[in-house]
Amino acid sequence: MVSNKTVKIQLERILNEHYDELDIRFTDLKGHWRHVTVPASMVDEDFFMRGVGFDGSTLAGMTQTEAGDLVLRPDPRRVFEDQFTERKTLVIFADIVDPVSGEAFSKDPRSIARKAAAYLRESGLATDSFWAPEFEFYIFDEACFWAERGSQGYRMGSIENPESSKISDSKGFVHACKSGYHMMYPVDSLHDIRSEITMLMQQAGIQIKYHHHEVGRMGQSEVEVTFSPFLSAADNVMLTKHIVRNVALKHGLSATFMPKPAEGEPGSGMHFHIFMTDQQKRIFFNKDGYCNLSKPALNAIAGILHHAPAVCAFSNASVNSYHRLVPGQEAPVYRFFSGPNRSAAIRVPSYARTAESIRFEYRVPDGISNPYLSMSAILMAAIDGMKKEMDPEKLGYGPIDENVFAEGYNTEGLHKLPRNLGEALDALEADREFLEDGNVFSKEMIDDYIALKRDEVASFQGSPHPKEHSLYFSL
Repeated sequence: MVSNKTVKIQLERILNEHYDELDIRFTDLKGHWRHVTVPASMVDEDFFMRGVGFDGSTLAGMTQTEAGDLVLRPDPRRVFEDQFTERKTLVIFADIVDPVSGEAFSKDPRSIARKAAAYLRESGLATDSFWAPEFEFYIFDEACFWAERGSQGYRMGSIENPESSKISDSKGFVHACKSGYHMMYPVDSLHDIRSEITMLMQQAGIQIKYHHHEVGRMGQSEVEVTFSPFLSAADNVMLTKHIVRNVALKHGLSATFMPKPAEGEPGSGMHFHIFMTDQQKRIFFNKDGYCNLSKPALNAIAGILHHAPAVCAFSNASVNSYHRLVPGQEAPVYRFFSGPNRSAAIRVPSYARTAESIRFEYRVPDGISNPYLSMSAILMAAIDGMKKEMDPEKLGYGPIDENVFAEGYNTEGLHKLPRNLGEALDALEADREFLEDGNVFSKEMIDDYIALKRDEVASFQGSPHPKEHSLYFSL
């Protein structure tokens, strides 16, 4: 429950800092951030209990027309000042609640994340989990796409593209080498953009680890953050994507978290570094374990890898997601864990193996998935592995310390990730009980989510890909 003291602190802030508007943000099933704005002068103590009503039937997968009413209840514990509005605006995160009972709406992604965090505490396995996402994204100078009858395609442009060397504005500073990883400016044209992004992230309460140019030679960037509690980390994903897109737009650029926005360039993921605590003590460390991992850590890893195909329906929730999950792209294809091996689905960073720093990194997810649903599914899989004391080695999930993409490596016995969104949805239909434990994910929510995503997959049927014409037009 939110205390009256917290509400009063925010009311005083609105008054003392002379805010014009209060912008209420919430997330739909697909992961779009949505908002409704109210004049700051209309906000009082009762407003935080009363909230704002809206029509849930207008959002895909939420409610039916005949029962569309829902309420946004502001959460005064998570606010920030938006730097992209002309009028002085305080943003507040909101949960979706039932207008009659006042209880959390079963399909509200943020409420599902709350329930997942509570389920971990109630399990007795740990009291908290902490998450640090790696934000990978492209920033393009030009981004356009179209799908019309008789015409379909996309065009992405970057001053850093090697082909831009013929453009005078590039001054010849393009990525001539194979990799753009950690490239120095002026070849890295986006340093100041990323610096502005990270400055605004810090002002909004997100602690930065570092930022740098990523491998992609058309403006791929990465920002890493420090650890935050589970729900805060999910909130931070929505907030970071908002800041990244708007800073890029401010400079006449376009940012995307799309996993594979351009052929021939590396994909963008969203790796999650994870550890758990019991009463503030980390529980993933054992000096005698493989990579200093404790039994609970290994159980959690086994649970995630065991349920990974079903989890992919949430963590890799687009058709485009599976253009990234292909061999040889530093993206996982097989379900196994390892030490520093970057071909693994889960790796244990060699620089973080002390009692104070131990964690593991789940490398499968991407950035266009709904973070509340993606992270909740991953957490529920970890909890299931811990409850059932799953052993990753006995289940055939490694450890494997070799590069499985190396020529001649026998991958025949390795467990695979789904090859497409349809396979991930099939896996979710067959393996969903672990998500329904504690009613964290309701049966209705999963059913409606699968239907929503099945429609998305079906929309590609009967639609030829532009590459097909180059392969088949003259045959």
